[in-house]
Amino acid sequence: MIAFENEMKPTLNRMKGAGATVLLLCFLMSVLLSGCGDPASGASNELNGTASITKYYTYGAFFQAEGTADLSETDLSAKDLSAVSLQLRTGNGEEDRTSFEIPFSASKQKLTFRTAKHIDEGLCLDTLETGRTAVFLELTRKDGGTELLALRDGTGSGKGDPSKGIEYYTLPYGHRGHRKVTTAFERTGDTETLVFETKRARLPADVYDIVVDPGHGGKDPGAQSGSYREADVVLDIGKRLADTLERAGYKVLLTRDGTEDPNVNMAYTEYDKDGRVNLTCGSRAKLALSLHLNYNAHANQNGVQIYRANRAGNDFAKYIADELVASTALDYSTMAGRSTDGVYVKTFSNRDIREAQSKARKKGYSFYDVSTATDYYFMIREYGCLATGAYVDGRNPDYGTNEYRTSLQGVESCLCELGFLSGEHDRQVLLNDQRGMAGAMTRAVEAYIAALHETKGPQEADLLAKENL
Repeated sequence: MIAFENEMKPTLNRMKGAGATVLLLCFLMSVLLSGCGDPASGASNELNGTASITKYYTYGAFFQAEGTADLSETDLSAKDLSAVSLQLRTGNGEEDRTSFEIPFSASKQKLTFRTAKHIDEGLCLDTLETGRTAVFLELTRKDGGTELLALRDGTGSGKGDPSKGIEYYTLPYGHRGHRKVTTAFERTGDTETLVFETKRARLPADVYDIVVDPGHGGKDPGAQSGSYREADVVLDIGKRLADTLERAGYKVLLTRDGTEDPNVNMAYTEYDKDGRVNLTCGSRAKLALSLHLNYNAHANQNGVQIYRANRAGNDFAKYIADELVASTALDYSTMAGRSTDGVYVKTFSNRDIREAQSKARKKGYSFYDVSTATDYYFMIREYGCLATGAYVDGRNPDYGTNEYRTSLQGVESCLCELGFLSGEHDRQVLLNDQRGMAGAMTRAVEAYIAALHETKGPQEADLLAKENL
């Protein structure tokens, strides 16, 4: 037996050596296969150059980016360029690629691009597949040929900058629960490009889906008609809406619940640390409904007015207006200034700017750098953070500070003027059909979220390849 074991030792050693070689080969194959399957590193041999993302952020469910590229680093010139697309890769097969055209301009050797015409269009994070998605810029020549560029970080942010990456939580939809999407600029070999990592996740305690923001409150009554106060009516509607949305499966933040101090004028507390601006922005919600009522000296004035951000499209606001009109006795407002039935935009007028500048001089602070393109209503401008040009930094002694004004994650907000408290027709609906109004707005939210999932890529069909930026 001992002799047999001695005879077998060389054989066993050879077998162990062969086994080690097999294991090593398996390990190397797995590394190679994993590298080949990675959508970022897998494209390295196809790249023709690099573009820089100079700014990026989210607005609601949409990721937005702006950037530039030096065409002299490619075989293209501005006159040869016919289209620019954002290309998303989840693997390295042709079936793993999705591309959509984006707006761009090109002059001489400089290309400037952005991912969508409006801030609520383009790359919807809620539609990303679970796993890794690498993003590239695809340039199409007039002869049909293409060149692929990596997207490097050109924001100038330091690696330790806490605002550098985005940690986004999707809205629940259908059988899908919440998922977490993180952004990073990753380098694999010579390739650095934008990568999204998507995986299933629970919402953290301080993250919400939707904000319901009943206007005014405390000592601030808002509009008044007889014994009825705007602050009270929208609070009742807001509570019903929050409850209806929660029963539909959304996590909802209510910015006030009626327990606020009746001696405090909430018109001056919205920028406090626990004020509605910082509460909303800090919630990392995707959508916000700020509830208000109109007033007009002409008692026959009625109708719904839903205000949206100037840089946004009509979609979310239109869903809200249409559903309220379809499901209740409310109608669209006939007042001027609408972009479509029921949907309005209000920006600073030249007169508004002059008046605000005059107030700033009297109070001794430098007025903000606003223009006639700046959103007038704070619950649209400030809730959207970087995406909508939030600016309140505490220089005005009457207000606090929006601590999230430069946040990369903005809340898509609509100011919902639900009707005219001064109009008999609207007042009866506002007082007696609050359940119907809450149901209508909930259905509008659900319809909007469903629409986000219908088409990957731009939600706007008329994106022009060559648009003046």
